[in-house]
Amino acid sequence: MSEEVDEFLRRFAPEDVRAAVEWLLGQGFVLTGRSPQTRLGTFGSSLTYTGDATVIITVDRSQWHMDVAPPSGAKAIGLDLLIAAQAGRPYWEVFAATDLRAGQPNLPSQLPPGVSWREKLPTVLTWLATTEHLAVSVALARDQRFAVTWPDSAKAKALRRTWRARDMPVPSAADRRAGGV
Repeated sequence: MSEEVDEFLRRFAPEDVRAAVEWLLGQGFVLTGRSPQTRLGTFGSSLTYTGDATVIITVDRSQWHMDVAPPSGAKAIGLDLLIAAQAGRPYWEVFAATDLRAGQPNLPSQLPPGVSWREKLPTVLTWLATTEHLAVSVALARDQRFAVTWPDSAKAKALRRTWRARDMPVPSAADRRAGGV
């Protein structure tokens, strides 16, 4: 890892982000990209690690987020969606209802809140390499997240109607008020 990236992570990244990066490097992942190419900062920087999959770590406004692209080279997917899809349970059950919409005070420094990247990343990467229904599972988790994040939208209402008609889980009013992750 370049000295600049190492120093950037040491100065700004939460301990769990640093632990996840150390684990990736220990598994043979290598830093293959960074943005910007000049000076890294906590307002819109990303680091890309490539190995058995591609892991993109982004920090924007001091909030850290991870996306993972499967080994097939498909589009990168947010860690929260992968965790929910892997769990096979509704998004609102996997993540505690917390209002994290823009403009809310006290946003967490690492997303999803309360999730250890270092603990979850190995199982998510294993699941990615072995699952046959990735696209369907992630699409459902994405729709479920949308339904609790924007519960009053026409799309969320249509999703809930569809899920009820198919006898699928539907978020409670409390889940919808909370806003999702």
